[in-house]
Amino acid sequence: MLRKALSIFAVVWFTTLFICSFLAYMVTSHNAAGPCDGLGRQLSEAPTLMRIFFGQDRMWAGWVWFVGDMIIFWGSFAAALNISNRLDSE
Repeated sequence: MLRKALSIFAVVWFTTLFICSFLAYMVTSHNAAGPCDGLGRQLSEAPTLMRIFFGQDRMWAGWVWFVGDMIIFWGSFAAALNISNRLDSE
């Protein structure tokens, strides 16, 4: 029962995660305040560091959003692996 509930939660979580990732990094629009991403965050030109090391060649939301996005994205993978390992050891 626990395995099935966690599986359903995982599917919903990762579907939401990838939809938000797509909106954040692939969708841009313009409003009165300037360019924004699919989540409504204001965008500015990516700094040189991001263009060189991460291949970021377009607008971006800023360092705080970048760090937050990476923590949520990679933290989700780490949590999934941890849960999967715990379920396999039972």
